Amino acid sequence: MIFEYLLGLSAVCSLLLLWFVSPLKITLGKVLFKKDLLPEQFDDLLFLKSKFLGKLLSCWICMSFWLSLAIGIILTLWLQTNWYMPVITFLTYPSMAYAFKKLIS
Repeated sequence: MIFEYLLGLSAVCSLLLLWFVSPLKITLGKVLFKKDLLPEQFDDLLFLKSKFLGKLLSCWICMSFWLSLAIGIILTLWLQTNWYMPVITFLTYPSMAYAFKKLIS
């Protein structure tokens, strides 16, 4: 159970780091919108296209909650963990991901 928990936590932190710190948004801006965009411009353009996705993908805390729930469900289905794993991940990963953000910034 501890291995699965740490595996999920590292996946959440890695995906958040990839989305918010790497140049992935710039690359996606070139592919999706055919424009050279800064990360902030990508967030603004995405918000104009879809308010829900714009809010979800531009906020570290918002994205960490839903990503934590998704990772918890994937762990439950793929590794046959306990049914309460998504609840535990949803309630604990976001705070640890936020602490990770504060640690790296």
